[in-house]
Amino acid sequence: MKRRSIALQLAVWLSAGMLVFWLGGAAISTLVLRSELEQAFDETLRQSAYRLLPLANRDVGDDVHGRAPVPRLGRDDDNRGPKGRPLPRPDEMAPELEAFTYLVFDQNGVIRLRAEDAPEVLPALPASDGLTFIDGHRAFKSTDRRNGMGILVLETSTARSDALWGAVAGLLWPLAALLPLVGLGIWQAVRLALQPVKRLSRDVALRSGTNLTPLNDDDQPAELAPIAREIEGLLERLRAAMEAERTFAASSAHELRTPIAGALAQTQRLARELGDQASPRLKEIEQSLRGLADLSEKLLQLSRLEAGFARSADLVDLAPVLNLVLRDFEAQSSTSGRVRFERHPAAELTQRINPDAFAIAIRNLIHNALLHGASNGPVFVTAGPGPTVVVRNHGPIVAPELMARLTERFARGPTRASGTGLGLAVVATIMQQTGGALQLRSPVEGWADGFEARLRLGG
Repeated sequence: MKRRSIALQLAVWLSAGMLVFWLGGAAISTLVLRSELEQAFDETLRQSAYRLLPLANRDVGDDVHGRAPVPRLGRDDDNRGPKGRPLPRPDEMAPELEAFTYLVFDQNGVIRLRAEDAPEVLPALPASDGLTFIDGHRAFKSTDRRNGMGILVLETSTARSDALWGAVAGLLWPLAALLPLVGLGIWQAVRLALQPVKRLSRDVALRSGTNLTPLNDDDQPAELAPIAREIEGLLERLRAAMEAERTFAASSAHELRTPIAGALAQTQRLARELGDQASPRLKEIEQSLRGLADLSEKLLQLSRLEAGFARSADLVDLAPVLNLVLRDFEAQSSTSGRVRFERHPAAELTQRINPDAFAIAIRNLIHNALLHGASNGPVFVTAGPGPTVVVRNHGPIVAPELMARLTERFARGPTRASGTGLGLAVVATIMQQTGGALQLRSPVEGWADGFEARLRLGG
């Protein structure tokens, strides 16, 4: 199941929240700006009317009751003042007059003067002075109280809406450009804020059956400190339970060694006394006692390993340990001459590993090779090159699917030889604790059969 990322969710929601607030702010700003633009354009209409009306009165003349053809301002012959001098053009008096048009009417509502772009047909004039709407356009009417002449300034362009939408675009375009950058910034900030969670996860991942040390919660933020304390409590309870289990296993195995050894000795003495009269059942009892002794020994080894003793803080020369183990096998009559050792000139046997743990690992590998290999066949032990020790023996080929399970506890291959199924599990645990690796292979490279166990010692 694909798990959702908290950092991604926070980044998305914070970015969405910023987008909503930005749009809300833009909407409020648009409303305020629209009101200000309306006032500004309305004031422009008003000022244009106030400036144009005196000029229109002069252009029309004093006879406001005549029915002469309506002239159009903007032509030179229609804007001549006294003595033929041209009057000031209205578009020179009003700012941005191309956005407006106008009509001048008398007290009877008859249009006496219009701009060149003024509409030919106009609905009824507004009844009162001031701002109004005509055919959807903003207009302003002003009347001269002295002579009844009036002017209607009509907005004809889309400058009002263009200005509004330009301002809206000015508010939204930065959002489109900045939103990806803001989202990326939020994502990075959230990732940095979640670094303590990753540190806590790494600390918890380092804990195992051999490492139950308390977590360091001194630098944890307030939100994670309770979680770290609860995990510490859980580790403490787990440590106590495992310690009780190890103590019980070690004590049981230790207490069993003496009576098992005594029973085995008595059985062997009885078999010698009986000689040829010893029954096969007595031999089976002796074999069972040997297996029980071997099992108690392996359990003691596991209890020591679970305490994490395999790793050494100092560099240790393992060559003397290896030679001692080989001499022990050579001294036994049943295995004398079967173990053949070769040391490569480039062997690196100085490693950070407890000598007892290394001796246990080598002894288990050689013992397995002697027990499960070819009957009375040789076992080859090679040190090097590099930090490696290899144990090879002839014997039946082990299937790949079974090979993957041999390092599990109480797992055994297809053999009729006695054993506990713990030897390779002990070796794998030692390598894990020391940073090394146990590699198994069957058949041996260059052989038609055999089994190979390779130790890659950690530094």
